[in-house]
Amino acid sequence: KFETFPKMAAPISKLIRDEILDNLTRRKEKEVVPFEEITNAYTRTFETLDGLRQKSSQAAYECEKFKQELYALQLQVDGGANVPTGKASEKIRELEQRLFKAQEELTDIHRRKAENAQLVIDLNHSVQEKDRAISQYKTDTAISDTELRTAQSEMRRLETELSEVKSINKMLTDEAHAYSLQVSTLEDRNRALEDDNRTVTQRLLALKSQMADKLNFENELFAMRRDQKIQQELKEASTTLEVNETEQQKISPTPILPISIPDTVRVKFEAHDGEVNAVQFCPSGKYFATGGSDRKVKLWERVGFTCQMIGMLTGSNAGINSLEFDSQESYLLGASNDFASRIWTVADHRIRHTLTGHSGKVLAAKFLGDASKIVSGSHDRTLKLWDLRNRACTKTIFAGSACNDLVTFSGGQYGNIISGHFDKRLRFWDIRAGSSTNEIILMDRITSLHLSPDGLQLLSCSKDNFLKTIDLRMNKVMQTFSADGFKVAYDWTRAIFSPDGQYVVAGSQDGSVFLWNTTTTHLEKVIKEHGSQVIACSWHCTSSTLITTERNKKVIIWTNSYDG
Repeated sequence: KFETFPKMAAPISKLIRDEILDNLTRRKEKEVVPFEEITNAYTRTFETLDGLRQKSSQAAYECEKFKQELYALQLQVDGGANVPTGKASEKIRELEQRLFKAQEELTDIHRRKAENAQLVIDLNHSVQEKDRAISQYKTDTAISDTELRTAQSEMRRLETELSEVKSINKMLTDEAHAYSLQVSTLEDRNRALEDDNRTVTQRLLALKSQMADKLNFENELFAMRRDQKIQQELKEASTTLEVNETEQQKISPTPILPISIPDTVRVKFEAHDGEVNAVQFCPSGKYFATGGSDRKVKLWERVGFTCQMIGMLTGSNAGINSLEFDSQESYLLGASNDFASRIWTVADHRIRHTLTGHSGKVLAAKFLGDASKIVSGSHDRTLKLWDLRNRACTKTIFAGSACNDLVTFSGGQYGNIISGHFDKRLRFWDIRAGSSTNEIILMDRITSLHLSPDGLQLLSCSKDNFLKTIDLRMNKVMQTFSADGFKVAYDWTRAIFSPDGQYVVAGSQDGSVFLWNTTTTHLEKVIKEHGSQVIACSWHCTSSTLITTERNKKVIIWTNSYDG
């Protein structure tokens, strides 16, 4: 039976040999053990049958012999032979008894023969059933042999694949070892570079410290010179003007010369490393401030056809969005994207206050009445009122929508703060009540607000590319300004009135600056010099000088061609 399995071409592992031995043992238990009893019974039956056949033949022979003797005796009796009658009769009876006994034995033998024949038939049926079972088992065994050969082939294929995998694994192990050596080398280089970086950083910090000391010295020197200049101007003053207490709080003089439309580029320069988001003239118009995405606020003074930086205000952690001077030019307020507003002193360029508390970028911050109160508007949909004397937020107003710009003014029918929002609404606030007193809905989200010089009109700019003036006494839109090609670029694009209120100006996405007449609402002029989107603008308080800023670092100062 072991010869029925094909001889393996390659040595088989101990596990495979054990499995084959188990299969052969199970096969023996199925094919040999169940038939042993039947085979033995069959053998015993045939042996018994052969014995009975021999006895039957012997009995038949003896019966035939008795018949012949009986026949001979009968012939002797019939022939009148001289046989003693008594002895003959006794012999006949003996023979008849022996014949009867032989017939009984023969009958018993035939009965046992019939029984054995039936047993043989039953055993034959059982053998046939076992033969069928053996045939089925042989069929199953053949299938199992086929499956075994298939499994052996698959095993050989898997062994080949395993050998290939082992080879690949060895190759990958060698590569990993090589990479480990490279990583170790790179880590050594990285540690060396980190040491060099720390050294360079320390040197850079030292240089920055020196630069900061130098900048502080220059700022202090500038402040000293400015104070000396102011003192000299005060000494040289020959006359004094009589003004009331209200006018004394305002340094900005009322324009006495007619304002003409600026149409000529006087100065063009790069002010910041990135977008210039805010620009603002000081109330006296002697200098102006710019704020950019580089987190810096710079003070500039125009000298002929150039601009000189006279101070740099630092401390913001993100881009500057809006700027405003107080009425005395003592402080500069800036709103930034780091969720805070900051106040710098103009004289020494130092931070005096940092106002934190918003949870979104602050796009607008304004002085409220005097330099000790401030209102800020944020993308977190709140307005916050600040008291610088207490250095605290005194009130938080939930506006319901992100605030893009706001203005403040004294008195008014609808409160003293107006805010413009992402949800297209102008909201009027009474700070005493801390609630909105009125709302005006425009056609799209509002990007900027600006009060007219007389404080009676409000200019709004919105993303639907329209500028509108709202009469604050009548509480309704009075004028709408638009033009072909005018497109508002950002949610913080600013539009303003001219100092005399005769014009409104706003920058466009294509780099153009549009100026409209507030009397006729007609487009008066389009001036273009910027190479990217115009963001903010500021008009000098007494002249035709206009400053515009753009996305790509540039600031342009415009004047009328007749101005110096």
